[in-house]
Amino acid sequence: MKLIVTLFWSLAIGQVAGYIMTALAGVPDPELWTTLISLIFGFFVYIFQAIAVEKEAKAN
Repeated sequence: MKLIVTLFWSLAIGQVAGYIMTALAGVPDPELWTTLISLIFGFFVYIFQAIAVEKEAKAN
């Protein structure tokens, strides 16, 4: 469930950020690339969080 929520919010925030950046630059918005980059970044955040929590649990 955490993965789905993380990917959803990374997609939503990534699309907004991509739209704003392309609008300010005056270039067309590549929605597919923005979606892929947002989801990949969200997945890496999820993996990093899972590794950090696991190391913290082992330390205690």
